[in-house]
Amino acid sequence: MLILEKPYVSQTLINTAIEKNLPVLRNAMSEKIVAEGHALNLLNDDEFVAEYQKRGRLYTMSENALGWLVEHLPDQELLDKIALLKDKATFRRICQDMYPDFFFCEEEIVKLGDINPEQLVYPLVLKPSVGFLSAGVHVVHNADEWRAAIRDIQANFHKVGSQFPEFVIGTQKFLIEEYIKGEEYAVDTYFDDQGNPTILNIFHHRFANESDTSDRLYCSSRALYDQYEEPFMNFLIQLNKVLKLHDFPMHIEFRYDGKKAIPIEINPLRFAGFCLNELQTHISGTHPIVAYLNNIHLSKEEMWKGKEQDTYSFLVLERPADADDKEVFNEKKFREDMMDVLELRPLADPTVGVAATAFIRTDDAHRAELEHILHLDMHDYMM
Repeated sequence: MLILEKPYVSQTLINTAIEKNLPVLRNAMSEKIVAEGHALNLLNDDEFVAEYQKRGRLYTMSENALGWLVEHLPDQELLDKIALLKDKATFRRICQDMYPDFFFCEEEIVKLGDINPEQLVYPLVLKPSVGFLSAGVHVVHNADEWRAAIRDIQANFHKVGSQFPEFVIGTQKFLIEEYIKGEEYAVDTYFDDQGNPTILNIFHHRFANESDTSDRLYCSSRALYDQYEEPFMNFLIQLNKVLKLHDFPMHIEFRYDGKKAIPIEINPLRFAGFCLNELQTHISGTHPIVAYLNNIHLSKEEMWKGKEQDTYSFLVLERPADADDKEVFNEKKFREDMMDVLELRPLADPTVGVAATAFIRTDDAHRAELEHILHLDMHDYMM
């Protein structure tokens, strides 16, 4: 069962929903897709709720769909779990026994300017207590950077937050927490009816530098699975001793310092946004949403057969803030500059802030391409 919503639904997911005859909630987004000629299996609100009560599993394409669940779904246990995971401060509080030495506190946005930056311990991360993508997230290394972050939040955050419902991006409170050292990773997983986790995607979220908070580059490989599948699975097992989830998909981002995985955030009832999760369809041919809805368990041997030496990556190519609304992404130039573009998805809507997303493959001889991608000037790819 699917709830399709803004900001983006891929053609791959539309085709999968049609092929598998998945029940789809009738809303503005799904009706728009049908009007474009796609034969989705649409259900109205009452029909969708009744079908959910039979099946017990649903997937929300975007966190914009969570508001509908709050208004219509008579499953308080599920709603409580969603609210818990969406609120980063609450999540930190319930996981304190797992991370007793981890510092965090919560403050109202209007009071951030009253905090004396000379009394803070750096580095730290400042982010909305409820958030989506990297909106409003700042990595702060000193008092001057704190003041700059506060100015940016005061000037721009409400404008960014207004693009999403309050349930998706909270605009009233911010979380201040210690900077988690180590590399950043992301996992798409679901918990089955017994609460056991299955990992469907592992990504290495790469950054250009310590101050970079963008979603530019996510990489996956057999070597990544060999190194991290076991510790990440152990983390999920321990986490669910606290959360007690079942029939539940999630996207979890965390940092791993070689000894311990500490969560940055968890996104409930969905996998990686902007259809990043569909990198798996290029790796194994299996759509992760279908795997979740049908209780399919993918092994790394199945995923990576014949691709053991390759790296598969997903790119979020930002639209330059100063780009004219009429400028579009230069697909031809991008394909010419990359080793192997598996799929390119330009986004025409300038308000989304993304020019295109891309799926690419690199081999050992082209490792430098990934570092180059982190430093692309997107002005070079607009026309």
